[in-house]
Amino acid sequence: MHLAAMVMASSLAGSPECDLQHEIDALSADLRAFERSRSQGALDAERANEIRAIVKDALADAGTRTLMQVGSDGPFEGDNFYRLDASGTEISSADGNFRYHLNVQMQLRFVWNHREDLGDTQGFENPRTRFIMDGHAFGKEWRYALQLSRPGGVPSPRVPDVEDAWVGRVLSPELQLKMGQFRPGFTREEMLPSATTTFMERSALNNYFRAARSRGIALEWETEHFMWRSGWFDGITVRSPSTPGGADWNTGNTVNLPWDNSLAIDWALSSRFDWKLNGTWHELREYTPWLDMNGQATNLGVAVDAEQASPSAPFPSDPWMVEVTADLMHKQAGWSIFAWGVFRRVQSEDGQSNQWGALVQASTMLAERWGTGLRYSIGDSGADSDAAYPMLSLLELNLSHYVHKHSMKVQLDVGYSFEGLSANNLGNGFATPGASLLPDVQPPAGDVSGQMYVGIQYQVLF
Repeated sequence: MHLAAMVMASSLAGSPECDLQHEIDALSADLRAFERSRSQGALDAERANEIRAIVKDALADAGTRTLMQVGSDGPFEGDNFYRLDASGTEISSADGNFRYHLNVQMQLRFVWNHREDLGDTQGFENPRTRFIMDGHAFGKEWRYALQLSRPGGVPSPRVPDVEDAWVGRVLSPELQLKMGQFRPGFTREEMLPSATTTFMERSALNNYFRAARSRGIALEWETEHFMWRSGWFDGITVRSPSTPGGADWNTGNTVNLPWDNSLAIDWALSSRFDWKLNGTWHELREYTPWLDMNGQATNLGVAVDAEQASPSAPFPSDPWMVEVTADLMHKQAGWSIFAWGVFRRVQSEDGQSNQWGALVQASTMLAERWGTGLRYSIGDSGADSDAAYPMLSLLELNLSHYVHKHSMKVQLDVGYSFEGLSANNLGNGFATPGASLLPDVQPPAGDVSGQMYVGIQYQVLF
């Protein structure tokens, strides 16, 4: 460019001086403009690269936040139906092969309970303090979950207590094989996170018929409209009757027991199927009918589980158990309804028992952050002992203030039992402190015309 300017300047040497100077000034101006253009072009390229990097980071961050909000983790999303809906804390490797996601759940509760013959019982408790971890390792096809909890009740040397501990292998975008300790698929209440319940606690009916955590292996299948999971376990919820209605019915669960445990369960099987008629799986992870919900969400679920035990101390009989359940959930902006029923048959050399229960729950939003719920439970434990109250008839009312939806909320529950209650492990009854219900005076003594409780709970999930 400099050479061209000199040539043009020489060609103009014969022109008048004023014209020559004018042309030189014009050429100099063009040259300066060209140099500025080159400089600006380099600067624009540098800025463009910086902007591209910023946009890439922003998109990656947005993708991570979306991942945390909806719980998606790689090609398989089967656990999303039962996963906590909270952002939590996340660490991921640059290549995406490792992901660690942590949630912390805390519940602080005060309960007042009144029994006709035993008077008032009240106090504070910390029913749940949990560290909930999940993610993938060595590639998105290898998934894991670990849940640690402070044990409730009497202080225990098992601190923290392991609740969930499993590893899953994604076999296809719709199929996963999972092994470890987790909940067998049975009652919907038990499968959904405790953090998303309308009431402070799952129902007393669920606590009696649930399939508690156990160790085993399961195959999980998920499509846009269907979910199915089936597994083989060490035990579901141990039921070892020595006499019908006796103290050995409903003796607990098999969480963290070794493979050669004294409960001697020969085999235990569980299978659950869910059909989503409309809506999204994300909307069906909870009961709350948020006012900003679009359209409707409906799910129908059915499940069966069974187990067989062998005679061993302290259970000399060889009981077997089979139970079936079905549930329906429908929700839309402002209101929702949930109902389920269950039937169980327990039999051993010493006798048999037919047990059943049913529940209906309705929820509505009073305002953007205020909701209320009504729940009625009825059931029969099948106990034929004169020392047990076999029936359940319980009405409960809830009022919830959602500060940050389920991540921070305050709940007030009131309940009234129309029947006397026996302890779950001493008389085959429905009383359980976790559901704010205590055993009444053992029949035939005492007046058990009704039991009432009032509870308030604060929850934070982050």
